Amino acid sequence: MPAPALSLLLSKAFILAQMTVCPLPDFVPKADVFFKPVKPLYVSGAPSVALGKAMRGNPDATHVNAENSKWRVAGMTEASVGGGNYKVSWLARADQQGNTCLYVDTVTFELAYKPNIYIAEEVSSLPCLSHVTRLHEQRHVAADLKLIKEYIPKIKMEILWYLRGLGAQGPYPQQEAKKNADRIVQEVMAAVKPMVERLAETRRQRQGDIDTVENYKYENSLCPGERPVFKK
Repeated sequence: MPAPALSLLLSKAFILAQMTVCPLPDFVPKADVFFKPVKPLYVSGAPSVALGKAMRGNPDATHVNAENSKWRVAGMTEASVGGGNYKVSWLARADQQGNTCLYVDTVTFELAYKPNIYIAEEVSSLPCLSHVTRLHEQRHVAADLKLIKEYIPKIKMEILWYLRGLGAQGPYPQQEAKKNADRIVQEVMAAVKPMVERLAETRRQRQGDIDTVENYKYENSLCPGERPVFKK
């Protein structure tokens, strides 16, 4: 084959490769994970037995859950950690024919956490025991906040590893670029979900370190003159 014809063939092949293969991104994706603490909502007035029944089986409620426990519920905290607001931004690069490559640029994610603290009706009128119960429930919230702050850099790192593996997406025909961009956003959000679920499960496990019979015995000893009369 004469040299000019060979040169022309190689040139066409090079152009075709550029149209069908997305180039590697020339930037590093970013991930931002935010958390804005919310003050607990205090709820009182419900009898202890009603609280126990309402929260029984709720994995995000804290209380002694033994079937034959002699300890009645004086207070409990119900709170869950979940995904809040998401924002996924991406970049698009297209050739002259409109074939488009998509790259996730930044993932912004906000953790949602809203604690509710319940104080049983029977202890609400007892100053010392009510105060001790509030402090006990506030320990649950403090433990949650500490754990969430520990997990934020872990979630951020996992998102970054996911984005690195995601790389370039496409190329897609111009008319299909928007549809695929929306799909990629949904896939990124779905990838974050297991990360948050691991945080929620760790939270449930750690809460058990506070709700122990030993802790209840000690806290009840702080108010020797107050003995609540629990309703049946």
